[in-house]
Amino acid sequence: MRLPQLQITSQRAVLGIQTEWGTRTIHSPRAEVQVSTDRPPIEIQSYRPVMSIDQSATWDAIIGPKPEQLAQRLVSQTTSYVQQHIQSVNAKWRNIADLAHNKENPIPNLAYAEITRDRPALPVYGSPSRMNTRVQFDVRKPDIETKPWKVHIDVQPHQEPDIQFTPGKVRYTMEQYPKVTVTPPPIVDLMV
Repeated sequence: MRLPQLQITSQRAVLGIQTEWGTRTIHSPRAEVQVSTDRPPIEIQSYRPVMSIDQSATWDAIIGPKPEQLAQRLVSQTTSYVQQHIQSVNAKWRNIADLAHNKENPIPNLAYAEITRDRPALPVYGSPSRMNTRVQFDVRKPDIETKPWKVHIDVQPHQEPDIQFTPGKVRYTMEQYPKVTVTPPPIVDLMV
């Protein structure tokens, strides 16, 4: 014979947890910066350009040189003209003396050439040219002296930053309550 038994069943509790993060806001205003500079002291020394004009060759070509220069020029040129004259006289007498090659009498031809030849002119004036006038510029660079300057920087930081904190939340909910169920055994007649 079987004895009746109780039947017990249990159900666990189920908790539901919901969380929200805390929020944090930080606001810090920028620092105020003021920068000022002084003008650098500059000293500049500038020079006027110098223009020099040399017209000596121009005046030499227009009116001739000074008497000393004229005498110098005549002496220097006369030497070369005398040498040329000596060479031409020697050439003339060599031509006369060369009887073997001359078929005709060369004296009349030489006499006619001597009469009609141009006398060498001693140049008194300078040669005309547009390059006789010389212009020269003397330009000096300016002297620039710069002294160092100062930069003033003023920084005003704001005080502490503004920090706001909102704490988070935790919610607990009972999604399923615990439960115990006891089932009694069926009624059994023991007398039978």
